[in-house]
Amino acid sequence: MAATASNRTDPMSSPYDVAVLGAGVAGLTAAYRLRDLDVIVIDADSHVGGRTLSQQFDDGSWANFAAQYVSNDKLKVFELADELDLDLIPSGFHSDSSRVAGNDDLKRALAPWLEKLNDEMARPRPADAAELDGLTVAEWLEGAPDSVHDYFELWCGQLLFASNMETSLHGLMLVWGDQRVTPFTTEQVPRSNRGEVVFKGGTNTFTRALAKASGATIETETLVIAVEESEGLCRVVVEGPSGDRTIEARHVISALPGTVARDVIRHLPPAKVKALSRVRYGCNIATPISVLPEGQTVEPLPLVPSRHSAIYCSNDYVLRTPGDIARDGGCFHAYIHDSHARVVWDDDPASIRSGAWRSFAAAFPELADRVHHIGFKRWRHALPHRHAGRMADEEVLKASCGAIHFCGDYTWTSNMDGAARSGEAAAQRVRDTLSTSGNPT
Repeated sequence: MAATASNRTDPMSSPYDVAVLGAGVAGLTAAYRLRDLDVIVIDADSHVGGRTLSQQFDDGSWANFAAQYVSNDKLKVFELADELDLDLIPSGFHSDSSRVAGNDDLKRALAPWLEKLNDEMARPRPADAAELDGLTVAEWLEGAPDSVHDYFELWCGQLLFASNMETSLHGLMLVWGDQRVTPFTTEQVPRSNRGEVVFKGGTNTFTRALAKASGATIETETLVIAVEESEGLCRVVVEGPSGDRTIEARHVISALPGTVARDVIRHLPPAKVKALSRVRYGCNIATPISVLPEGQTVEPLPLVPSRHSAIYCSNDYVLRTPGDIARDGGCFHAYIHDSHARVVWDDDPASIRSGAWRSFAAAFPELADRVHHIGFKRWRHALPHRHAGRMADEEVLKASCGAIHFCGDYTWTSNMDGAARSGEAAAQRVRDTLSTSGNPT
């Protein structure tokens, strides 16, 4: 069990005002916005921050294991970073660059379908309209050549960790749209004048700062077993390093993955159970590859056999720390997304790391002898699919059930900004409930 500084003199006493389940961006933002209350945050992993996990090295460089860039429309992240006095630096990368098609033949094949997609995005409609939310990308692409299907399969895979069959047309429009904030080009998107940035020191600096500023009791390596509300209190049964125990709180904010929330929270309304059951996640394996500055080399990493035909980097090494890595060193934030990750999911980490090194050495032979570290992290609940019917479920997914409130990337857009906004909204629902009950604490 790990704990930060807490507002209470006895961290083990109960009840808390709020128990937050999940220490990712959503849960920690909720805790931060409720920092005047008595809050406990619980997470099953060994670190705070969820998919903002990063690792810092002695030379000042860092490796991110998932969340990377803050594009200039992510105003909530900018707001929180400024409140926490965090350093944001130019990313050196623009997310639009990943839209560029390959050869001329593919560009010609794509042209009519991109025109059709842009036409869809120029016609605002309700997000749950059947022709948007009820149609998969595979269905929308009926009649398209294989190369176009393959292009959007890769696009949906890299951006949503899902296939064309698992993504609605609305979902495609959202990630193709104006920085993944809106599916419609007719909507004005507010932007920061600071451009696209990253957190200096790694994305985890953001969530660690949220955790510290929240003043909450933080418990990691603590698994939520069951949640039940009765007689004016919520009881959260957890399993941690010191065994099982029950935590009592007046309110619970669930920032757990949707299907996990369904499994552990008792007596949810049938509509809520059905909506949570329809949430599906793509998986991901992160293998960030860190290289030394020019002129420095290191003993080769010990290698073991890896799968000859497996894909060990599915993002073409486009994600990396800012600056001239070939000269100054840094990190390539490599990952293997869903369909490719499933192939090697159960392989030994040493084998996956070895496959990652071989793939990197083939792409950058001049840097191979400068690789000093390859990270490893499996993300079973990497991103929720924007599946057909997702928007029809949105209000049910967001809705509170008594004193249990919900937030997370399946209730909002699937990025740091959406997670932060969902956590803030859940915190506000707690405050609204406290206000109407006449109990400010």
